[in-house]
Amino acid sequence: MARLQRELHRKKKGSSNRGKAREKIAKLYALISDVREDGLDQLTTRLVRENQVLVVEDLAIANLLRSPRLSQSIADAAWGQLLGMLRYKAEWYGRTLVIVDRFFPSTRRCSACHTKGERLALSVRAWTCAKCGATHDRDENAAVNLRDEGLRLYWLVAMALPPGRVPPSVIRASELPDCSTTS
Repeated sequence: MARLQRELHRKKKGSSNRGKAREKIAKLYALISDVREDGLDQLTTRLVRENQVLVVEDLAIANLLRSPRLSQSIADAAWGQLLGMLRYKAEWYGRTLVIVDRFFPSTRRCSACHTKGERLALSVRAWTCAKCGATHDRDENAAVNLRDEGLRLYWLVAMALPPGRVPPSVIRASELPDCSTTS
């Protein structure tokens, strides 16, 4: 991509060679897009087929894209497209997608004793709970907390349904009445 961009920059504006260079860049962008979409399609299909309940965190992706350190990686990962695919495939396959609220303290809550610690900087990758002394990897701890909270929300909705009814394909924590996210 960088080589093609440099070649385009050296071409004279309005020339047919510049047009050919632009076409090459457009084809490469299309290829990258197709590869990304195919990878996301395969990943989401596998996830939805293998799991009855999927739990994701509702992140403010637009705000995260403002961060200079993270923006390129987040844009390349296509998180919004991933979430969209999970939504419609969960409905197709009769699965449930639980979206945990973005304000749930998944990173700073101890998965062992459920004590909520102080706010952690992004550079902190591991931390120790002040109450129980358990040492946590930031991402693994958040994953355990999100799974537990997502299953709690799922069962909260499932138990409130009349017998014989199936839970909806998408459960959003922010849309549930009287649902505390601090537990």
